[in-house]
Amino acid sequence: MAKIIHFPNKDKDLIEQLEYITEQAREGKIKNYAFAAELQGEDEGLVATSYYNADVGTKQLLNSHIQVDIVAEVVNVNFFEE
Repeated sequence: MAKIIHFPNKDKDLIEQLEYITEQAREGKIKNYAFAAELQGEDEGLVATSYYNADVGTKQLLNSHIQVDIVAEVVNVNFFEE
């Protein structure tokens, strides 16, 4: 499994994050992606998903990296942060 690399601006504004990812896409640096967003307002409780250049195997690969990232964060918070 490949190393997980976080995009810069992890804690920045949503628009800034999307603009950064869009810039990376324009430069041809994104091979594929998986995106999920919990909606609010009239669509409260719905989750929108989007994929680019991702067949079922690639979706699973991207999802597994998200899961590993979550586990790493949980371990870090519970065992290494005071």
